[in-house]
Amino acid sequence: MKNSISLAKFCRNTLSSAVAVAAFGAPVSALVATSANAQDAPRASGGLEEVVVTARKRSESLQDVPVAVTALSAGMIERGNIQSVVQLKKLAPNVEMVPQPFAGAALSASIRGVGLDDLEKTFEPTVAVSVDGVFLASTAGANADLFDVEGIEVLRGPQGTLFGRNTIGGVINITRTKPTGEFGLKVQGDFDEFNREDYKFIANMPLGERGGIKIGGRSLQTDAFTRNVTRGERPDNRDLKSSTVSVMYDFTDTWNAQFTWDNYNDNTRLVDQLNISSRGNDPESPNFDPNQPAFLGANAFALISPAHSSLASADLSAANDYKTTYSGGKFMSTIQGNNYTLTLNGEAAGHAIKFITAKSETKETMDICSWGAPTAGAIFPFGTGTPDNPADSPCFFPVLREQEFEQASSELQISSMSDGPINYVAGLFYLTSEAPFQTGPVQVIESNQDLDAYAIYGELTWDITDNWQLTAGARYTEEEKDFFSQDPVAFPDGQDFTFDDDETTYRAILQRSFDFGMIYASYSTGFRSGGFNSRGTTQNTIGPFDSETVDSAEIGFRSEWFDNRLTVNATYFDSVYKDKQEAVVTAGDGSFLVDGVPENCGGPTCTFVFNAGEVENSGVEVEVMAMVSDSLTLRGSLGTLDSDYVEFDYAGFGDISDIAEVTWAPELNYSIGAEYITDIAGGELVVNANFKYQDEAWARTDWTTYNREFGPELLVEDFETLDISATYSMPVGDGMAMVRVYGTDILEDGGRIARPFDAGAFAFAALVPRRTLGVTVGYEF
Repeated sequence: MKNSISLAKFCRNTLSSAVAVAAFGAPVSALVATSANAQDAPRASGGLEEVVVTARKRSESLQDVPVAVTALSAGMIERGNIQSVVQLKKLAPNVEMVPQPFAGAALSASIRGVGLDDLEKTFEPTVAVSVDGVFLASTAGANADLFDVEGIEVLRGPQGTLFGRNTIGGVINITRTKPTGEFGLKVQGDFDEFNREDYKFIANMPLGERGGIKIGGRSLQTDAFTRNVTRGERPDNRDLKSSTVSVMYDFTDTWNAQFTWDNYNDNTRLVDQLNISSRGNDPESPNFDPNQPAFLGANAFALISPAHSSLASADLSAANDYKTTYSGGKFMSTIQGNNYTLTLNGEAAGHAIKFITAKSETKETMDICSWGAPTAGAIFPFGTGTPDNPADSPCFFPVLREQEFEQASSELQISSMSDGPINYVAGLFYLTSEAPFQTGPVQVIESNQDLDAYAIYGELTWDITDNWQLTAGARYTEEEKDFFSQDPVAFPDGQDFTFDDDETTYRAILQRSFDFGMIYASYSTGFRSGGFNSRGTTQNTIGPFDSETVDSAEIGFRSEWFDNRLTVNATYFDSVYKDKQEAVVTAGDGSFLVDGVPENCGGPTCTFVFNAGEVENSGVEVEVMAMVSDSLTLRGSLGTLDSDYVEFDYAGFGDISDIAEVTWAPELNYSIGAEYITDIAGGELVVNANFKYQDEAWARTDWTTYNREFGPELLVEDFETLDISATYSMPVGDGMAMVRVYGTDILEDGGRIARPFDAGAFAFAALVPRRTLGVTVGYEF
C-alpha cells in the first residue's frame, strides 16, 4: 500500500511542479554539479563537466564511484543560495534535515530513515559531519553556515569502513578552500526582508615563495520572521560573529602542512517554540472528546488563558500563517568555541600520506523560559503572574542548561599511488572527548562523560580485468565511555558508570564497467555507539544502552549518454537496522512503567533509551543531469523510502511494531530544476531555481500512549518549496563584481512547523520561515 500511495503522490505532485516551473519560464531549475572539490571550471562546451569526489578518501570521478553520493561545488552552493547544512536536503534524495533548536547550531539529520533527533552529547550522531577531514563528534555546531566552501559531498548509506563509527546513516563531507599563496580578496554582503545583515570576507596573501595565509571573518545579524504577541515585539534571531586564520606551507615539492584556527561566537535567540494542544480538547475540532482531561498533550495555553478556550499557541499561530508566537520568555541557544586543525600531506615510496590532528572546545548555554505557552504562573510554581496578566510570569518550564564539550582526534592515512591493478587506503584513528553538563532549576542534573575511541581501517581495490573491479574493506573499533552522574535524589553523592564496546564493520563491492558507465553491487555494515543518557536521573534513564548496527545492500547504476551531455545515476538499497536505540520522552510523574514498576524522574519529564527496535528500510534513488545546450542544464532527483518496524520490544509492553512509526522517514521526495547561463551587457547572468517536494513524516512520541485521533498533531505535512536566484557578474577593475537576487521557498508566505515533539506532559513545535526575499552583493579578485 505504501508504494501505491507514493506513486500516486509522485504523479500528482510532478504535475503541480511542472505547472510551478512553467510559470517562471524555461530557464529555471536546480543547481548543477561540477567539481565538488575544485574551483568551478569554465562553462562546458559539448558536455557536462566532470564531477570529482573523495567519497573513498581519494579523488575519483563521480561516475566511477560505487557509492551513493550527491556532490555540490562552491558555485552551486553560492548561486543557489544554500546558506546552511540543513538546506542541502533540497538537492539530495532521501535526506531529511531540520534544525535541532535545543543545542547551539545543532542538526537533526536522517538519511534513508536512519536519524537522530536529540541534543545530548552522549547521544552519538547517525549522520556524520566532517569538515576538512575532521569528524564532528557532536550534533552541536553541525548545522554550519556555508561560506568559503570548496565543495560538499552527501554520502548516503553506512560508511563504517573509511569514515567509522556513527556513520550508519551517511556522511556530510565539507571541504573549505585552502590558502592560495597569492594576493586575493572576496567580500560579500547578504540582506533580506527580516533585517538580515550578513557581512563576510576572505583575504589571501603569500607567505614567502612557498606558502600562503588566509584570513576570514563574518558578522551576521537578523530578526525573527515571527512577531511575539505576548511580549509585543519582533525579537532578534541570529547573532553570529566568526573568524578564521589558515596558514599553508610547502616544505618541498611533495610535502606541505596547513594549520587552521576557527573562532565563533553564536548568540542566537531562536524563534519561539509553539505549544501544541491535544486535538481532543478543542470543542471546534471534529475530534473533540468532552471526556479528555484538560491538560493533555500541551494544552497549557487553554488553562492559562480561558479567553482562548482550548487553543494552544500552535493553533493561534496557524491562523496567522505561523507569523506569530506567544511565548512569555525568550528562547536562547548559544554556542561559542575554538577549533584547531593541523594537516600534513606528503608522498613517500609511492604512497600518499596524510596526518590530521584537531581539537575543538565549545561552550553552550540554553536559557528557556517557556515551551511555547505565554505563561503558567497560575498553575506552576515557576512564576508570579496570573491568567489575566501572562506577561508577568514568563516561565512555564524554565530550563537553564550549561554544556561544555571538548574533542580531540588524530588520523594517519596512507594510500597507494600505483598505476597497477591493486590500490588501497589504510589508516589509524583516535578520538577522545569530554562532555560536562548541568541543568536546572526545575530538574537539577549534573553529569560528565569521558570517551576514548580507537580504530584501524583499510580498503583495497582490485582491477580484476579492464571491466571488472572488486573492493573490500574493514574497520575495527574499540571504545570506552566513563560516565558520572550526580542527582539530588537518586545519586546525591554521585555515581560512576562504564561502557565499553568493540565492533568490526565491513564493505564489499563488485562493479562492472560498460561503454555507457558501470553497474555495481555492494554490501556494507555500520554501527552507532551505545552509552549513556546525560539527562537521566535514575538507573533506568541513565543506561547504559547498547550499540546499534545497520546492514545494507545496494545495487547501483552510473551512466553517461550522448557524448556526456546526459548522466543518469540510480541506486536501489535494502537495509536492516538492528538493536535500534529508541529515545523516548515521557511524563516524569511515575505514570510510565518500566517492567511494571512506576518510574519517577523527579521532574516533568523522563528520557529513556531502549535497544528496542529492528527496522527494515528500502528504496530507490535517481539523479539525472542533462546539458540541453551550452547555456541550459537540467537536473532532477527522486527518492523513495519504505521504512517499517519489524520488531519494537518496548520496556515490558511487548512488541509494539504494529503501532510505532519510524520518525523522519518520508516515503517520497523529489526535485526538478536547471541552470541557465547567458552573456549580457558585458557580464554573465546565471539563473537558478529548485523545486522540491517532500512527503509527510512522523516526529517523536511515546507510541504506547500516543492517541492518533485525539493526541497532539505530530505528523509533519508534506510540503513543496521553490527557490529562485539570478546572479549577474561582470569585470570591474582587476576583479569581478556580483549581485544576486533570490527568493527562498517563494510558494508560501509565513512559516511552517518543521519539528513537532511530544514530551509526554506537553508537546511543542519549532518553526522555520517560508518565503524569504533578499539580495547579495560582492566583489572578488
